[in-house]
Amino acid sequence: MKIQKGEVLSEGLAVGSVHLEFTKTYDHHADTIVTEKQKLEDAIAMSLQQINQMRQNDPENEEYLVIQSLLIGDPFLKEKALKMIEDGISASFAIQQILNDSIDSIAQATNRYLKERTLDIQDVMNRILSNLSHDQYPDLTNERIYIAKELHPSYLIQNRNYLLGVITEKGGYSSHAAILCRQWNIPYMICSQLSHLSLRENDEVIIDTRKKHILIAPTQEKKQEYREWIELLSKEEYRAIAHPSFGFLANVSSNKELDKVMEYGFDGVGLYRTEMIFMNTLRPYTFEEQYEIYEDAVCRLQGKPICFRTFDIGDDKQLSYVQTYKKGVDNYIHNPLLFKTQIKALLKANRFNTMKIMFPMITSYQEFLFLKKWVLQIQQEMEDTGTVFIGMMLETKEALEKIEEFQGVDFISIGTNDLTEAIYQIERDDQRQQLKKYLSDLVEKLKKVVLFCQKNKIELSVCGELAAIPQAAKMFYQIGIKNLSVSPQAIKILNKVYKDLYASSHSL
Repeated sequence: MKIQKGEVLSEGLAVGSVHLEFTKTYDHHADTIVTEKQKLEDAIAMSLQQINQMRQNDPENEEYLVIQSLLIGDPFLKEKALKMIEDGISASFAIQQILNDSIDSIAQATNRYLKERTLDIQDVMNRILSNLSHDQYPDLTNERIYIAKELHPSYLIQNRNYLLGVITEKGGYSSHAAILCRQWNIPYMICSQLSHLSLRENDEVIIDTRKKHILIAPTQEKKQEYREWIELLSKEEYRAIAHPSFGFLANVSSNKELDKVMEYGFDGVGLYRTEMIFMNTLRPYTFEEQYEIYEDAVCRLQGKPICFRTFDIGDDKQLSYVQTYKKGVDNYIHNPLLFKTQIKALLKANRFNTMKIMFPMITSYQEFLFLKKWVLQIQQEMEDTGTVFIGMMLETKEALEKIEEFQGVDFISIGTNDLTEAIYQIERDDQRQQLKKYLSDLVEKLKKVVLFCQKNKIELSVCGELAAIPQAAKMFYQIGIKNLSVSPQAIKILNKVYKDLYASSHSL
C-alpha cells in the first residue's frame, strides 16, 4: 500500500475502484468547406440540445448550464470558426484554436475567479469537439473514484450518482466543480503528483480527506476498516444537534440552498452572497425581480434570521454590465442606482423583522456610517419596512486595527478569507494548507474584537472558510465567538466541534 498526500477541496471518505479520465486525440483533417461548415452547425446544435436536456434533468444546476449554453451559442465563436473553415482549416481545429486562445488569455490573469473559469471554457470545447467527432464521453454505469487531470462540471453533473470520490491533478477550492462536490458530499482531492502514480483502470484507492491521504492499493483489512467507518458516518444525520448558547448559521449563494438550511436545522443564514444572483445574468435585475428573490428567501426561513451581504463585486467577481472599482464602498458610490435598487428590494422583503443587511470590505467607521445613513434614507422613503439590523463584515486590516471605533454597528461577521489574505498574504486556496503558519496568531488578534463586541453588546460571528475547519472552529469557540456560519454541508463539522467542546468541558 502506498500513501500519497493531497489537498482537500471537498471533505469525505471513499473506498473504490478507479475510473480514469477518457482521453481522445482529434483528427483535424479537413473535408470540403461545405462539409466542415455543416459539421460545425450540427455539432453546435447537438451541444445545445445536450445542455438543454441536462437543464431539464437537473434544474438545480440551471445557472451553470445556462452559461454553458451562452458560451456554446456565442455568435462570435461560430463566426470566427466559419472564417477559419473558409481558409481550409477543419471545424475541430478551428474550435480548438479559438477556445484554447481564450483559455490561454484568461490563464494569464491574476484574478483567481477568472482563472478558474478556464475550466468552463474547456468544458464547452470538449463537448463541441466530441460532437464533431461523434465520439461521446462515456458515462459511468457503476460506482467509481474518478481520476482526471481536471474535473469538468458537466461530467460531474451527468455522473454524480456514480461518483464515490474524485482525485484530480489540478483544481481550485472556489471552482464550480469543487462547489458542486461539497454540495453533493462527494470527497474531492487534488494531487500534483497524480501523473506519477501510474494508476490503471480498476485499481483500488481510498480517499481520506481528514488526513489528506490518498491510499493506493490498500490491503483488505484497510479497506474493511474504512468501509466500516463510512457506514458509521452515513448513519449520522445531516441535522444540527442541540447546541444551547451557540449559533449554527449557514452560508448560501442562492435560494435553492435554503431548503437544506431548514432541513438540517440551522438557526438562520449568517451570509447570503447576493452578488451571485447578479453574476448569473447579463443585465441588472430589476427591483421587482430582486424583491421576489429576497422575499422568497425570507419566507423559506419561516422567521429565522437571514443576513444579506450587499453585492460584493470587484477582483475575483466581475459583472459584465457594471464598471467595478476596488471592492467595498467605492462600488456603491459609482453604481448608486444598483445599490439603491438592491436596498429597496431587501427592505420591502423584510416580512418578519428578521433581516440583517451587511456591508463587505469596510475599512473605516466613516465608510460604514455613510452606507448606514444611505440605507436609513432609503428606508424613510418607503413604508412598512419593519426593523432591519445593519452590520459589517470584518475582513480588512484597517477595520481590525480600528475596531474600537465601530460602536454604531448592530453586528459584525468576521470574513476570515479576505482578512487572512490581507494580514498574511496567503491566498484563499492556500489557507487551509498553511493553517499552522497563521491560525494561532489570527485568533490572538481576534480576541480584542471579541472583547469589544461583548462590551458593546454587538453580535459577533465568523463566516469565512475557517469556521468549517474543526481546529479553527474550536479556537473561535474558546475565545468567545459562539456563532459560526458555514456551508450547509458542514453541519456535521459544527456538531462534532460542539460535542468535543462539551465533552472536554464536562471532563474537567
